[in-house]
Amino acid sequence: MKSILHKSSLLALALMYLPLEATYYRWTDENGKTHYSYSVPANKSKLGHVELNKQGLEKKRVISEKRKKQLKEIADLRAQEKKQAKIESEKKKFQDAEDNLLLSVFSSEDELVKAYNTKLQLAQVTIDLLKGRHKKQSEKLEVLEQKYERMVDIKHKQVMEKQIDLVLDNLKIYQQAITENLIEKDKVNGEYEDTLKRFKDLVARTKSESKN
Repeated sequence: MKSILHKSSLLALALMYLPLEATYYRWTDENGKTHYSYSVPANKSKLGHVELNKQGLEKKRVISEKRKKQLKEIADLRAQEKKQAKIESEKKKFQDAEDNLLLSVFSSEDELVKAYNTKLQLAQVTIDLLKGRHKKQSEKLEVLEQKYERMVDIKHKQVMEKQIDLVLDNLKIYQQAITENLIEKDKVNGEYEDTLKRFKDLVARTKSESKN
């Protein structure tokens, strides 16, 4: 205790005799020891320091590089949390709007099931139609190739080659369309399962809230 009072008295006494424009510094080294000096050693500048006036009061505080890094990390974390909170808020608004729309479009589970079954059936009809056309083109290709093999005349063969190329192009188009429609049907099927589950949950929640 006496040591602390002694140091404080010496500091106060030293500051009394400083020129008006003089600056005194308080800084702490790596070992936690506090120092007072007219300047901060260059190799200690990253540790931070406090600038004192003639009365020994704090004029300016320079934080350490370590503290700057900590403050930046805290600021970045808060900014990220704020950003995430905004994203979650927007997602909730969107989901609420989707839920309200779902409840307004379908008055019962049966209506929802019927609507999606119709959609899936139409998708399957389209796929079957495309597969039928693809099959006809395959059969046509087989006939053309057989005729081509029996042809001798070069000019006739060249004409037949163009017809074969056209059929091959059609086969690619139909196959692509079939693939896209199968993907779309799977997507609708997955959407149907998720929507049905969501609808059941919303109906149950609405009933629970009405009871309370």
